[in-house]
Amino acid sequence: MVKDRRRLLISVVLVILLAGFLRFYNIQWSFSNNGIDEGIMLERSLMVGKGYDLYSELPCDQAPLAFYIGSFFGGEVVPLRALVAALSLLAIGVSMFVSTRMKDARAMVITGLLLSVDFVFLRESRLFSLDALTSCLIALSILPFMMYARNGRRDMLAVAGLLVGLAATAKLFGGLALIGMIVFMLLEARREKKKLPGTALDLLLVMVAAALPVLAFMAYLGPGDMFDGMVFQQGERGFDPFLKLSIVAYFGLNLAYVLPLACARRLWKSSAEARFLLSLSLVLLIFMILQPLVFLHHMALLSPSLAILSGVVIVEMFDANKSDVPNPCKPTEKLKSARTGVAFLAVAMVGIVVSACFASYGLELQGKPMQAVFGGWMESNTSPDEFVIAGDPIMSAYAHRMTPPEIVNVAFRQHQNLTLDIIVGAIEEYDVNVVIVCYRLNDIDGLSEYLMDSEFSRTVINAGAADMAVLDLFQEDIGPVTLYRR
Repeated sequence: MVKDRRRLLISVVLVILLAGFLRFYNIQWSFSNNGIDEGIMLERSLMVGKGYDLYSELPCDQAPLAFYIGSFFGGEVVPLRALVAALSLLAIGVSMFVSTRMKDARAMVITGLLLSVDFVFLRESRLFSLDALTSCLIALSILPFMMYARNGRRDMLAVAGLLVGLAATAKLFGGLALIGMIVFMLLEARREKKKLPGTALDLLLVMVAAALPVLAFMAYLGPGDMFDGMVFQQGERGFDPFLKLSIVAYFGLNLAYVLPLACARRLWKSSAEARFLLSLSLVLLIFMILQPLVFLHHMALLSPSLAILSGVVIVEMFDANKSDVPNPCKPTEKLKSARTGVAFLAVAMVGIVVSACFASYGLELQGKPMQAVFGGWMESNTSPDEFVIAGDPIMSAYAHRMTPPEIVNVAFRQHQNLTLDIIVGAIEEYDVNVVIVCYRLNDIDGLSEYLMDSEFSRTVINAGAADMAVLDLFQEDIGPVTLYRR
């Protein structure tokens, strides 16, 4: 297929069409989410667009870039999901181009196929997700850094640093890509015995370029408030060793991504590009292992680099088994190499099939989300300037209604624990007349009693054929109960 230019073009187009279909098909009915994070991000975007200052007026425990992007779209659910989906297609295209630069067109097609069906990367690409935005920006930074690694182009090094800085302003984890670059540059300098001044200048350049977006936001939002939100409010989320199974689940869904790690020694010797991608992947993976909390959606940051390396490894194993490729090994070693190659190819194919099955299952069974039904009811029964409260904030986002700032983040793990007093104070201050009790709000003792005593009454909403997401691996039923006061 790839030896003929026309067939190669057809292969690439088919891969992109597959990736696009899986991302855009019924994107308004996302088949899986990452808990209530998307709703929180959408509500913050809506309120930033309404004039609320992030951190000082609107409490926030994340980096700011996504909320200002979201504010341009008014926190609208579908347009922002479509934006992330389109950006993920661009990231896939860049990753495919990097693969062909590292190996050939076959690696390009394999990389594109892996990223197209990678369930974790796909799931985040269908959401307004900080992890998806960060992953895509990291993927875009790989190409200019490759050009630096190959040709020593400092202009491309500055571009790579700038993209990594933007990734860090989307989510603090994006800064790990900068660490991966620094690790590679130090190891490469030692390997090639470069002079210290040249390496120091390169390190300074990439760090300054990465710092520019962060410093720009700090100057605009205030360094103290932004640093407190991005860093210090992340430190009180506890530790849950069970969630480390997310790492196992990620590689279980993407068996092909194990291959670069199994062949790390061989890859390390092959090229500077491979050494960089290994450095980047290992820095990200080690952080996921060591950090207190790791969720499945965090693992999407690993997908671009591992998919590129997987494409390269699979092609190399295929070439090792071809009879027309010179191989000075002994017959027994050839047989062993052939068996290894077949095993690697089988692992890759199984991984592709597993992820593709999960994606197909989600697209087949998804229905109109219950959150959209509740959001539609809220929109019909409130005025545009009213405040509402929902245990799943995406309901408020569907309704285009604001939430009291201190109640936007209803996550289970957050810096300031959500209490009944905080909720009651917000209801009274903002004259809230609609409260949908679900998720975290179910755990607030005394909330339902307070609402009933405050002339709220239960309202039955006909959800019809709506359902919950069908592939929520770490999510319980929301159990929504609507309380309405008029």
